Amino acid sequence: MDNTRLARFITSLGSLNGYGSTVAQTKRALDIGSSKPLNQNNDDVAIFEDALSGIKAIKKIGFNVDGIIAINKSFDSPSEEEPDLPGHLRNEYYNSDDAIAIATAPNSSVNDYYRPPAVVTRQDLQEIVEIFNKSNKSEKDAWKVFASLAKLQPFQDGNKRTALIAANAAFDTWEDENYLTLPFNDLDRAEFTISLMRYYKADDSTQEERAFEHMLSLLPTDKERTAHLKAPLTDAEKQAQSISPTIKVKEEFRSDKK
Repeated sequence: MDNTRLARFITSLGSLNGYGSTVAQTKRALDIGSSKPLNQNNDDVAIFEDALSGIKAIKKIGFNVDGIIAINKSFDSPSEEEPDLPGHLRNEYYNSDDAIAIATAPNSSVNDYYRPPAVVTRQDLQEIVEIFNKSNKSEKDAWKVFASLAKLQPFQDGNKRTALIAANAAFDTWEDENYLTLPFNDLDRAEFTISLMRYYKADDSTQEERAFEHMLSLLPTDKERTAHLKAPLTDAEKQAQSISPTIKVKEEFRSDKK
């Protein structure tokens, strides 16, 4: 196993939930089999350890309903980023903690929230699996698994990370380690997230497809992804980058809500 590639995948995956450890820290943690090199907060350690557990779980079971559930069931480390009931399919009529809303914009008004289905069943997951299995099983089809699972929000938390691991399982990246990752560039990654929010809010298949195609346009090509994953660590990946404290930083992405 190439730990440089896996470290880049985990940091990409973790960026969905504010993972702050560098690629170098993550690689070192993989090299020594310990989370000690990571930023020692519950979230980074949980995201790292649960990512490895989730990958291991679906590798064992395969890409199917049980495999998807097993990924999220592995997200059991103590962290606010993880579900209270790992692997539990949401049913807000049964459990009030299953009632969730996704803020799709900074300072979201009521109209900006996305409300996923109140109840998620195994059949909902099965439909996503079957659509992929009946497809050409291309990279685009694997990313549709990601988008569909993320929009469904089947679990209490960790849904996008569950979806990205599941998409990699569907595309079977474990053998060649050419992992499906988010855009490498921070601005492209932000735009990708905005397009994902548009996908969430889409009311029909036409709107969904438009948002999905824009998401795809921001992703690295297969050649770019391969080159990036196997390249030596850059200086930026070796250490956290920061702005001089003497420089006034003006935020363009703002949220006044706590």
